Amino acid sequence: MGFRPLVYGNMKAFLNRNPSPEEMRYWAERQDYSIEMVTSFTDGTKVQIEQCLVANGLGAGIAKEDLIGLETRDLKLAAAELGAAADRLGHPISDYILDRGLQHGVFIIARHDPRQATPLRNFKLGDGPYYVLIKDYCLVHLEVFKTLERLVRERRPPLNNGARPRVSVASLAKRALRPGEVIERGCGSFELRGTCVNIADRPGHVPICLASRMRIRRRIEPGQLLTMDDVELPETEALAAWRAIERRVLKPERAVAR
Repeated sequence: MGFRPLVYGNMKAFLNRNPSPEEMRYWAERQDYSIEMVTSFTDGTKVQIEQCLVANGLGAGIAKEDLIGLETRDLKLAAAELGAAADRLGHPISDYILDRGLQHGVFIIARHDPRQATPLRNFKLGDGPYYVLIKDYCLVHLEVFKTLERLVRERRPPLNNGARPRVSVASLAKRALRPGEVIERGCGSFELRGTCVNIADRPGHVPICLASRMRIRRRIEPGQLLTMDDVELPETEALAAWRAIERRVLKPERAVAR
């Protein structure tokens, strides 16, 4: 319809970077989810993974590591701040806003032809130049069937990271990790959380979804980003695929071959 997206945004109501096991057990039982799922929702790993996929799949980037995560339910303010950030960078960005009062959904911040300013104002989209389009619900367990139908009908994945993604979700330590310690599962754990990074800026980082059955080689401090030199990972097809992606994305002199 002529909108030029600047921001692909997610709405998140709550964030606790390092929740306790007791808190997560309570919410897992209350919501009938696994502890790993609830923890990945709470510590932000899930939204980082979602926005990484959106960035890579729709040709966007990120404004900063770990995303901006603007704390506001005021979408006009979000449009002004996030839209301006995308304009400064010169490309669309993937990000999210945070507030307990937010609806569950996603939004796009976009520009439009200035000649459309009057009708868009009449349609209650404001004065521009940044316009917000909202989908204020998310029915994951029901909508997945629409995605499968599209996959069968169109014979292509609706959204994917591509062969040369720009953004990844790295593993960041929530607590001190000791040599010899084994992380059974990084995503949704009490040891690690995921954070969006530019692959070119963080060569050799450990993607959060590869951090399973992972042995720590040397002491890691809280808040430290894990690299392949810090850990031992099982040889899997997923790890081999990641190495190939990293070689394609990085310049030859910076490529990490392990």
